[in-house]
Amino acid sequence: MRLGKTTTGFVAVALLAWWGGHRALGGVIEFTDPLEWQAAVGPFTTIDFTGFPDGTPITDQYADLGVLFVGGNEHIFLSENAFPNDGAGLNSAFADIVTQFDTPQLWIAVDFPGLIQFELFSGGELIYTSSVFDDILGPFAGLLSTEPFDMVALDGPAGLTVNIDDLFFGVPGPGGLPLLALGSLFSTRRRRSGLTAAASTED
Repeated sequence: MRLGKTTTGFVAVALLAWWGGHRALGGVIEFTDPLEWQAAVGPFTTIDFTGFPDGTPITDQYADLGVLFVGGNEHIFLSENAFPNDGAGLNSAFADIVTQFDTPQLWIAVDFPGLIQFELFSGGELIYTSSVFDDILGPFAGLLSTEPFDMVALDGPAGLTVNIDDLFFGVPGPGGLPLLALGSLFSTRRRRSGLTAAASTED
C-alpha cells in the first residue's frame, strides 16, 4: 500500500481494544490501516529508498529530510517480491533499523514485509514498545503518539531480519490538529464502552 521491552514514562500501558484498523495503548494509537493512519495524522514525509544500487549502506543520505540511520547495518535491498511499492527497500540483517530525527516526531509508519516492532525513544529513554505487526494483517504499520520521540528502533522479533519498503514520519504544524484526532479516537472508544455497559445493565 503506497501513501504518495518494557515501556517507561507515560506509557506503562494496558491494552484497551482493537476496533477498525487501529487500537489504543495508553498514549499511542497503533494502526494497520494506512488510510486511517493518514486521516488521523498531519503532513508526513515519505522515504521510498529508491535511486541507490543494491547493497548501498544508508546513513546520512536523508539528512536533508531531518533523519539519520544510525543502526550501523542498514543497506538498500532491491527486490520486486519483497518491496512491491517500487522494488526498493531498506534491510538490516539480524539487527535493528534505527532512525534518529533532528526534530521530535509524533507519528511514524512503514510499509513492510514480514514482522516488525517499533521502539520509541525520547532523549535516549525508551518510552514505548509497540505490538508486533505481521504483514498477514496488511503490510502497513503506523503509530500516532501523544509524546514526541526523537529516535525509533525498528526490529524483527527474535532477531529476525528487518525490512521496510517505505518509511513515513511527521510532526504537527501550528494548532496540533492531529492531537485532537487522537483524543477523539480515545473518547470514541470510551463512549462506545459506556454504551455497551449501559446496554448490558438494561438487559
